[in-house]
Amino acid sequence: MSPSPSLPSPPSPTGSLDVPDGIPNTSASSSAPVSSPEGLLSGSSDTQEYRSCQETPDDRQLKSAESKSSSWSSSLLSIFYSFDRSKTQRGQEEKLGLPNIGNSCFLNSALQCLYSLPSFCGDIARQEALWSPQSTSLKLLRCLGELYKSRQGQSSYKEKRKLLRSIKRSMAEFNDEYEDYSEQDAHEFLLLLFMKMKMEGETLQGTSTSPSYICPVQNFEFRLQCVRTCSSCGDKVIQEEEVHNNLSLDLHPLLITGLKSFFKPSELECTCRQCSGHQATVVRHFLTLPRVLVLHVKRYHNDGAQLRKVTDAVGIPPLLSLASLVGEQGDAAGMDTEDHSNQTTYRLSGIISHLGESIDTGHYISDIVGENGTGWLTLNDSHVTKTAEATVLKTREETAYILFYVLW
Repeated sequence: MSPSPSLPSPPSPTGSLDVPDGIPNTSASSSAPVSSPEGLLSGSSDTQEYRSCQETPDDRQLKSAESKSSSWSSSLLSIFYSFDRSKTQRGQEEKLGLPNIGNSCFLNSALQCLYSLPSFCGDIARQEALWSPQSTSLKLLRCLGELYKSRQGQSSYKEKRKLLRSIKRSMAEFNDEYEDYSEQDAHEFLLLLFMKMKMEGETLQGTSTSPSYICPVQNFEFRLQCVRTCSSCGDKVIQEEEVHNNLSLDLHPLLITGLKSFFKPSELECTCRQCSGHQATVVRHFLTLPRVLVLHVKRYHNDGAQLRKVTDAVGIPPLLSLASLVGEQGDAAGMDTEDHSNQTTYRLSGIISHLGESIDTGHYISDIVGENGTGWLTLNDSHVTKTAEATVLKTREETAYILFYVLW
């Protein structure tokens, strides 16, 4: 935090006003005390006597100087307390920042969006007894849990760097490039992180005498239903796909258009089990819905020679309804069906953006809903600034890469 800017000494008929350590002192300490504005408005005998006296030119000059000094003191008080409040507020926000440990913006932006999700953080916090011991098999979850606590101000900046290195290093099991300082793709990192967390959970449940562990990745999981209808006889084959934790969408002017395009009917050549027909229509629906829907926008296009970044704008809605995309047998079974079976509306909670012209250069940042669901924050590694939802929706149209929507 930069020090408070120096302020000029106020005009005073008796010398400069003493302000030790940046804290204003408005008390009269000189042999010729300065009357306060409050004193001039009170009903004291001094005031009445002051008002009853006939003002001389010297009196008027002294009164003018007194007024200027009092006004300056009030302004200084206002500046100090405003600075003090903003300093405290900035301190609360900056503790949320994550240091860049060497081209690690892809990691920081993804983690910040995850840490903005109450359900994800709640699953981590409630199971601290499982991941906190040094001997735990939940090594990655332990790092995530400790880093989550550090964002609450419970550890040092140095400890944050150490935890981030451990998280990044754990991804090297899948891709050895995570051992060095090269930039990586935020979407790939997010999927590898989910995979690693699932693997650790399965290991724990396979060996523990208390297999009550709930993997936080379950917040993102959902199932799709595939319905194949024969074009000749109408025979239907319904299949349930494997568990998903995100959807990758083609880039369209509107995000909802890209989502609906993912589920639009397609033609398939196959042999019908009833009439031996060779053509069918395939339609996909949500069979279950997640607590948190992760949408990845395909901003990189292979033009035959290389991957090229597409910076076309995409309209980002603050609310997203999936009602028309849930199949006849689908519901929000990913949660407590008694409480959530009719909920299909999601609210935007975070965005990972890629700033830059190509896949090889650029920078990742994130925008998230602030604590307690109020306001928005832009997180650029260790730098945290306040912003507004309307600003986020407008400025991220050409850079939004991964979006997080929470069941509303």
